[in-house]
Amino acid sequence: MTYQKFLFAFAALTITAASFAAVSTPAYSKGPITVVADPDIVTRRIGYADLNLASAAGERTLNRRVGNGIESLCLEATGDDGRYWSPNYMLCRSSAWRQARPQIANASQRARDMALTGTSTIAAAAITIDLSR
Repeated sequence: MTYQKFLFAFAALTITAASFAAVSTPAYSKGPITVVADPDIVTRRIGYADLNLASAAGERTLNRRVGNGIESLCLEATGDDGRYWSPNYMLCRSSAWRQARPQIANASQRARDMALTGTSTIAAAAITIDLSR
């Protein structure tokens, strides 16, 4: 079990670092962007462009969407058959929420900045969660 925790933590850190690097890449960079899919990585992207994250209702809706995405992601990543409280599922869920929470906070902060000043230094993006199978 300790090895699995280490593996999930390492995968989460690696993917989070890669996500920050990808988000910080300028939009005007030269050359096409190439995405290589790894069959051992399960990914969920949760969009929120239709939500007003400056409101409590918008934030609740985003958290609900992320929760549903995490449930789907972890069922696929763990190969679980619906036993939501299995140790592997719970470990997956915990790791996924650790990835999602900072992204949710950034999205909400961006929305508040935009509501107050009309601009934000935080780039708009979808919530992305990646985990190893």
